[in-house]
Amino acid sequence: MLTDLPGELPEITIPAGIVGFPGAHRFALVSVSDDVPCFVLRSLDDENAQFVVVPPTVYFPEYAPSLDDGTATSLGLEDAEDALLLSVVTLGERAEDSTANLFAPIVVNARTRTAAQVLLTGSPYQLRERLPLS
Repeated sequence: MLTDLPGELPEITIPAGIVGFPGAHRFALVSVSDDVPCFVLRSLDDENAQFVVVPPTVYFPEYAPSLDDGTATSLGLEDAEDALLLSVVTLGERAEDSTANLFAPIVVNARTRTAAQVLLTGSPYQLRERLPLS
């Protein structure tokens, strides 16, 4: 996994940036806790760009978006096992009001650490899906 590198934070490159932060291209993936699969994706280019992210299948086991061939090719994904999906979380006032963006996941090639935020146009996934925290 990306967080298993001793002594360094894994750097992820998002060449096209993230929606709303087009100048942020280099990010560090920082684990929030050993007990919870939650991370902060922190920009190394823009101090205002940091996002709470989670692997969506932890909370939504049925989540299985299809990536188009162009995205897979641009990220150099040769095997589905190389793809790490992250969903941006919007924190609510209460934990149970927090949502995950399943419509526009960040897809990371775990081998090369190149990523893209992918819009799943025409998919049934929502921009704000309530996290099942019970």
